[in-house]
Amino acid sequence: MTRKPLSIALAAVIAIAAASLAACADEPVRSTRVVTVFGTLSDADVDDFLASVAGFESSTGIDVRFVGSTNFEADLLERLRRGDPPDLALLPQPGLLDTIVEDGFALPWTGELAAPAVEGVPTELTELVEFGGQTYGAWYQLTLKSLVWYSPRVFADRGLEVPSSWDELTAMTDALVAEGTTPWCIGIRADGATGWVATDWVEDMVLRFAGPDVYDDWVSHRVTFSDDAIVAAVERFGAIALSQDKVAGGNRAAVELTIDESARELLEKPTRCVLHRQASFMPRLVGRSDLVVAPDGDLWAFPLPGVDGGEAPLVVGGTVTVRFSDDDDVDRLAGYLATDEAATRRADRGGFVSARSTVALDRYSSTLDRFVAELLTEADVVRFDASDLMPPEVGVGTFWTGMTSWLGGARLRSVLADIDASWPVALTKPAVPFAAEVDAEVDAEVDAEVDAEVDAGGTDD
Repeated sequence: MTRKPLSIALAAVIAIAAASLAACADEPVRSTRVVTVFGTLSDADVDDFLASVAGFESSTGIDVRFVGSTNFEADLLERLRRGDPPDLALLPQPGLLDTIVEDGFALPWTGELAAPAVEGVPTELTELVEFGGQTYGAWYQLTLKSLVWYSPRVFADRGLEVPSSWDELTAMTDALVAEGTTPWCIGIRADGATGWVATDWVEDMVLRFAGPDVYDDWVSHRVTFSDDAIVAAVERFGAIALSQDKVAGGNRAAVELTIDESARELLEKPTRCVLHRQASFMPRLVGRSDLVVAPDGDLWAFPLPGVDGGEAPLVVGGTVTVRFSDDDDVDRLAGYLATDEAATRRADRGGFVSARSTVALDRYSSTLDRFVAELLTEADVVRFDASDLMPPEVGVGTFWTGMTSWLGGARLRSVLADIDASWPVALTKPAVPFAAEVDAEVDAEVDAEVDAEVDAGGTDD
């Protein structure tokens, strides 16, 4: 057998390698990097989120994977503390962000990410994710909580009109009871999250009847749960939820029914109830593929009325994108989620309203989403969900469990006192300015004492 000289063989190998590299140069370089996003989405919401980033994946070669949790707060903290953070999280609780920033887990949005994190987002929202002069999250989505859902067909058949004030809503409730019809459906049970429906109701009552200033002070615990204004708000909710005649299933139904079950009751035949207070994701809870959500459809909503018939104050929830990994591919996805393009692609799927005012109303494909976006744009008073702003041990802890216990028969005053007692000793962000004021006062007093001693002839060593 004749062997080729080594130099010829090497030349052939080099030529083949060069040809392969040249061929590869003509194709886009694709990353095999997987970027994980951790959050509370499930089922169709996960599908919609992943579909909305499919174009980003195609253009970058980054594989976006979503990991959901029904016990989000505990699971996230456990992962962070064992050194296994997700790359990004869609965080629904700004109060939890306080904790993970203080513990050094979250990364600030700096450099090229700084501007996209805040562009088009109301200052009231961006301030919730600012710590020490840096932004630690970019708002992704808003959810409107202050909605009352109804069947347009049932309203038409009964000659009912959308109430424009709390008194009109109360009158409608009483009239329905008088004619033998149950007005409301309420259910608060949920795997790993029982109670948030009740706290949403209470938040709406506080904002309407105590006002935004009291609401803000309540969030920071300057107004306690035992305060008369908060007690009155809870009792106003209880006047409906604990009434045998006003809730489908009676006064125990709220703690016996799941959130999904009570949502589906609204459209059952024969009619189980006429009204259901729930957030803008109500259609997903109903879970019907043939559901028409429109003013003349199967399901529609109106804002929970204000006290005096004026414009209703609104409570909103939402998710903020938080970074845990300092990585170029992670930053590319984080930056993309903070763009109008990402919001528009997600809005195309329905069931989504962006926190960014730069997304035009006509970009929302869903009638409901346009309605919600318009309400949020025009509202004079908007406040973020109080429980999600409070320290997590209270907001998604004792507040949730306390309202559940109260609806189950516990004494209200004792429940509220227990929630107050659970407030952490360490001050959270909304109360930090007060800590600074105290420190300043102490420093001023010390300086004054030293000055006085110096004037008197010096200090003792």
